[in-house]
Amino acid sequence: MKRFIGLFFIFILLFGNVSVYADELPIRNRLNESKATFSNKYSVVKFFQEHVECANQTNLENFLKFYSQDYISNDGFNIESTTYLFKELWTQYGNVKYKNCVNSIAFFGDTAMVNVTETATATLMNDKNKQGQLKSFVDVIYYLKRKNKSWVITGENILTEQINILWGDAKSVATHFEAPQLVGSGEEYSATLFIAPPQGILAIGSISSEVVSYPQKPQKDIFKKFSQDYTIERIMTANKENTNEYVIATIGYSRPSASGNNMNLSGFACLIRRVNVVPKNKFINIKDDKQQKK
Repeated sequence: MKRFIGLFFIFILLFGNVSVYADELPIRNRLNESKATFSNKYSVVKFFQEHVECANQTNLENFLKFYSQDYISNDGFNIESTTYLFKELWTQYGNVKYKNCVNSIAFFGDTAMVNVTETATATLMNDKNKQGQLKSFVDVIYYLKRKNKSWVITGENILTEQINILWGDAKSVATHFEAPQLVGSGEEYSATLFIAPPQGILAIGSISSEVVSYPQKPQKDIFKKFSQDYTIERIMTANKENTNEYVIATIGYSRPSASGNNMNLSGFACLIRRVNVVPKNKFINIKDDKQQKK
C-alpha cells in the first residue's frame, strides 16, 4: 500500500504542477476569455449600457473612446468620417435619445461579435416652427476587441435600418413602406409605399434612392398622385459601385382651406429604408454539362 501511495505522490510531483507553468497561463486566460461565461457576457452588456448612456449625453469626445482607431463599417465609414457624422447629427438633433438591446453575443478569443437592436427618437422643428418627430430602428452587428478590462468597437455591419420623419397629419396616417434589405449590384428591385389617409386629406408622394455617402447628396423628388388603392411603386436599379443605398419615400399631405378655394400643406413624411448592395463575385463561374464536355 505504501508503494502505491509513493507512486501517487510521484505522479503529483511530475504532473500536478504542469498546469501552473508560466508559459501556459496566457493560453489558459485566453481560453477562459473566449468562453461565453457570465462575466464575459456581463462585460459586453455593460459596455453597451455605457455606450448608449454616453450617446444620450451627446458628448462626442467621450463617445469616440468606445471606438478603435482602425474602426470600419460596412458602409466604408472610418473613425474620421464617423466623427464628422455624429458631430453634425448631434448639432442638428441635440435632443435625440437612444435605446439599445443586446440580442446575442459570440466570443472568439480576444474578439466578440454582438447583435444589437438600437432605436432613436428626436423632436424636430420645421421652418414654420411646427413640431415633428424622428424615429429610427437599426439592427446591427458590432465587432469588438478587448482593450484592458473592457472592449472597443472595431467595426459594424448594419443589417436593417428604418428612419421615419413625420410632421402634422403624417403622424396620424397609417403608412407602410417596404424595400428589399439585400440586392445584388446592378440588379433591379422595387420599393412600394402604402398609405391610408382619412377622408378629406389629399396626398402626393415620391420614391427615390441614393447611395450611402457623406455628406449625403439628396436626389430631386418627383411627386405624383397615389393610385386608387393609395399605393406608389417604383422599380430601381442598384448601383454598380458596390455601395449600400437608401430608398426614400416622401409624402406631402394637404387639406382644403377654410374658404375651400385653396389647399394648404398639412403634413409631411420622409421614410428611409436601407438596402445593402452585394458586390458581384467575378470568380464564381459555373459551367453546364455541355460546356464541361467541350
